[in-house]
Amino acid sequence: MEGRGPSTGADFSAPPADPAGGAPDPGSDGPGVTEPAPTLSHPCRFFLAGGCRFGARCRNPHPGAPPAAPQPPPEPPSKKPPMKTAGDVVSRILWDRQLPPGEFTVGHLDRFSGVREDAFTAFCWEDLASVGPEVLAIPQHRIQYFKYRGRVVWDKARRLDDVFGSTGGGRTILEVMEEEAGRQEAAGMGDGGAGVPEEAVAPENEEEEEEDVAEPGAQSCPPAPPRPPRPTHLVAVRITSPELRGSVARLQEALSQADPTLAEFCTPLATLHLTLCLLRLDGAGEMQAAVNALRELQAEHRRLLPPAPLLRFRGLGTFRGRVLYATPVPGPELAGLAHALEQGFACKGLTVVPLPAHDCFHLTVAKIPAGGQPRLSLPPEPPGEELGTQAVESLCLCQVGGGRRTDGFYSTLVELDLY
Repeated sequence: MEGRGPSTGADFSAPPADPAGGAPDPGSDGPGVTEPAPTLSHPCRFFLAGGCRFGARCRNPHPGAPPAAPQPPPEPPSKKPPMKTAGDVVSRILWDRQLPPGEFTVGHLDRFSGVREDAFTAFCWEDLASVGPEVLAIPQHRIQYFKYRGRVVWDKARRLDDVFGSTGGGRTILEVMEEEAGRQEAAGMGDGGAGVPEEAVAPENEEEEEEDVAEPGAQSCPPAPPRPPRPTHLVAVRITSPELRGSVARLQEALSQADPTLAEFCTPLATLHLTLCLLRLDGAGEMQAAVNALRELQAEHRRLLPPAPLLRFRGLGTFRGRVLYATPVPGPELAGLAHALEQGFACKGLTVVPLPAHDCFHLTVAKIPAGGQPRLSLPPEPPGEELGTQAVESLCLCQVGGGRRTDGFYSTLVELDLY
């Protein structure tokens, strides 16, 4: 067996010359191994046919085509202007003395019932970690919109901000308040027009007061008693009975057929109510005290469980040809509930406005505002049967002239179930 001697280094020498006489390429891998020749792209056959849809972006050359103009760099997307948050709106309503908190409502997302709407003053806006289980409080990220007298002034989905004017039309809440005030004056809202319960309107004088002129020997007349304060809120029983609503709708239809001009003065079915108590509440503190008084009454009812008053409406009546109403059958339960409400509010130091002397517990069917011609009268054939019944199972603390809820009822600070 033949052995192999030690390597002399010839095995690692430079590659031999090409037999054809050419020197080896220093960068080649050896003899017989060459780099591939570059391939030339064929002209675009679609361009030659006049139908290339890629243009300058085509990977094949377009012989004879003018050079493409350089494309400008794409502009970065414009950034949306920042919008004030729901927390900013809450702080503005709480601390700006020009804004009445009782005029605002909050639309918030409930995990079970979807978007709900409650009065701003019904919420506790303190830190969520410091409130109790019986307090209405929500995280701010669930707030969807704010309303002022039924008009949306801040909407997260639409990026509308008419409180600060950061987005949307650029209006501020002060401008919105001026617009709403002018609109209400034009529509007669401040003088018993549509949207204001007739119990909250001061009774008009039948005769203008004449200036007192002192005459010799004439005895001075005693000064007229001061008028009661104008109410800002009312506690009402909302009419939800389908039977009673149907009877009222038939009465209104008969009234409109007899005089088509009276159709606009008929009370909307969504706002049918029976007023139990009138209040004058100034500021968020008194509003919260009224809510606390109602919650205490609710706790007392749930503890004693008295029988729920059942309202039976039969007769009809009119007042000065301006109001057509249905009256419930008198009963001690309804009067006792109204008395308990007045006592509860008085204990909290709140101003209870007495109902007008002509007023009684009633359900308004139609109402002509002050300034209109009184022409409401009883129908020629008043209903002899019972109009319907309504159980008093919940109470609503409503705001006078504060707009409407999404379901058409008056703006409500709180609605409590008594049982």
